[in-house]
Amino acid sequence: MLYALFHTSVSEYLLFKGGTSLSKGWDIINRFSEDIDLVLSRDYFLNVKKLSCANCTSNTQIHNLREKGQDFLFGEFKDELEAKLAELRLNVTVLSDNDILDENGEPRKVPHDKDPSVLYVQYSSIYNSQAAYAIPTVKIEISILSMSEPYEMRRISSLIEQTYVGEDVDSDLVQTIRTVSPTRTFLEKAFLLNEEFQKEKPRTRRMTRHFYDLEKLMNTPYADLAINDAALYHEIVEHRRKFYHVGYVDYDKDLPDSITILPKEVLLPQYETDYKEMQNSFIYGASLEFGELMERLRVLQARFRSIEFGDKD
Repeated sequence: MLYALFHTSVSEYLLFKGGTSLSKGWDIINRFSEDIDLVLSRDYFLNVKKLSCANCTSNTQIHNLREKGQDFLFGEFKDELEAKLAELRLNVTVLSDNDILDENGEPRKVPHDKDPSVLYVQYSSIYNSQAAYAIPTVKIEISILSMSEPYEMRRISSLIEQTYVGEDVDSDLVQTIRTVSPTRTFLEKAFLLNEEFQKEKPRTRRMTRHFYDLEKLMNTPYADLAINDAALYHEIVEHRRKFYHVGYVDYDKDLPDSITILPKEVLLPQYETDYKEMQNSFIYGASLEFGELMERLRVLQARFRSIEFGDKD
């Protein structure tokens, strides 16, 4: 799927990010992913589409770019991706968020200014699995508002190619693509949890992957780099405040003295159920027991709160 995506006409403006990039690009986590997270740089809309709203100097411009970006991704780009996958002889169906049916059998229409935009690639599985986490659909989330840096060029290959090293299996699909740095992913995942926990009813379904990813990241040098990089830390917080602002979030709580990445105790049973489902069908390496994972996050939260940046200016 990544091969097809990075062989479309927008490839030079795409970046690979999120949890999937931690496994495919950086070999930090050992789990499958429910989605592929991508950034389509605003430069594409400035340089290719010549859209002045991509300057994003006002809330009106940001709103207009959200709408025009969704129109492009659900129309022109979706058609191109479908053609590219057919060219690769893959018998799949590509749907947009607006094509998915609701409980009444009607297409659900997502808000026109929703970002990221989501495409679904449905395929026929050779396995008859009823696992809650494993469904025969690749979810592709593409943000047109996300930051584009920091990133590095990383070699991406399939698990099959990695398993049969030197045997020329899947080697024609290996590619080197722009991949967001784990330092940024580490901070973004922490902020995502902190902002989620400000909701009256935080999500619990499919959320423990972020716990797992953060625990894996905290064992790497990237966590130290992120925690000690005041400029990057504040840049990400301010970017989220400007481009992804939602009313229930106090973005100042992303700052070290207030950040919360541990869920409330009342929600722990639901998170534990979700985590066990992920362990059963998504994690293909060793993983901590849920209680151990929570204790590790407790250590990480204390680590965040011990940060002393001083004046960000």
